[in-house]
Amino acid sequence: MTQASLYQRNMALLAKAGVAYQEYQHEPVLTYQQAQQVRERFAISGSESKSLFLRLKNGRYCMFVTLEGRRYQRGALQAVVGGRFSLASDEELTQHTSCQPLAACPFGHVEPVQLVVDDAVFQAERFIYSPGPASHTLVVEGKDIPQLLAASDVNHQIYREPSGE
Repeated sequence: MTQASLYQRNMALLAKAGVAYQEYQHEPVLTYQQAQQVRERFAISGSESKSLFLRLKNGRYCMFVTLEGRRYQRGALQAVVGGRFSLASDEELTQHTSCQPLAACPFGHVEPVQLVVDDAVFQAERFIYSPGPASHTLVVEGKDIPQLLAASDVNHQIYREPSGE
């Protein structure tokens, strides 16, 4: 898969799910500071995505999708993915997803990449993410994320922050 085909998969997923979106083109964004500058320039409001590409102990891979600045509890995430994990290398990210390091796309991947979505994503009024190329930004309503997941052919699970901790 290439970044162009990942972008096309994302656009096809949005169309299949019937989800409205806004798209912006700009210089490549590889840091949250650059993302903030793009949001200011285009007056984009919403919650920026954070996608972590994980290598699972069983040799498979997982894309964990959450929000910028949000922390996760390792034990709770291990319970969702079925065991121990580590951050995958930049080379593994590129090889298995076609994403550029520091610009991991949350959606549009094919098996064997498992998708785990933090339930905080559903609470975001607007969810901001890159559809593959770091020079593109998409904005969708947080309430529409379940439609994207339902339209996807990739296995997904939901991560919920343990209560009371």
